[in-house]
Amino acid sequence: MGTNLIPNILAVSLFIIGLYVALRAFYVYSLSRSPRLFILGLSMSIISLTAAADFASSNITSITLNTDWFLYIGQAISLLFILLSLVRSSDAYLQGLTIWHLGASALLLALLMLSPTLPDFPNTAIRAILSSSRSILCFGIFFCYASAFMKKETRFGLLMSLSFLLLALGYLMIAQQYFTVSQQLFDNVGDIIRLLGLGTLLAAVLAG
Repeated sequence: MGTNLIPNILAVSLFIIGLYVALRAFYVYSLSRSPRLFILGLSMSIISLTAAADFASSNITSITLNTDWFLYIGQAISLLFILLSLVRSSDAYLQGLTIWHLGASALLLALLMLSPTLPDFPNTAIRAILSSSRSILCFGIFFCYASAFMKKETRFGLLMSLSFLLLALGYLMIAQQYFTVSQQLFDNVGDIIRLLGLGTLLAAVLAG
């Protein structure tokens, strides 16, 4: 796998952990009917798919799969809906948000299906913006969980806030590669930090 070793490990880990969190969220949703859990499950399902698509595009050379569109946009939109689900708690708001999320997810799946026909991803400036947006969204989710932990000190809240802090720092580190010549270094360090964040996220779900 060569230089793809760390990205491949991250992609496989993100796929497995994302899928587990999604299935867990959907299971608890079936019992509680909480729209927030449905949004979490759907978001993590899309994020898990972005990891699978990224792994496929990096290791399948027989066909061209321009999955970066789905990777960057899919993760950013999924994180956005997780953040939006945490800022308000009213049932009407969350139900409306769920409808918008379903529509956005359908468009993202269409984007994934079109990946073999899409052109190469745009210039590095757009990559940097989309990559940075993931960091900003993760910081927002971190602050929401941290605020909840301050009000009610639970192990779940602590681990969730820590996991999204690590993910935010990882995405922030990855974004630095677009502003320096040491691209591979920042990319690998960012991936390692994200792996720590994913491990903490898994611990949070298991603890919850």
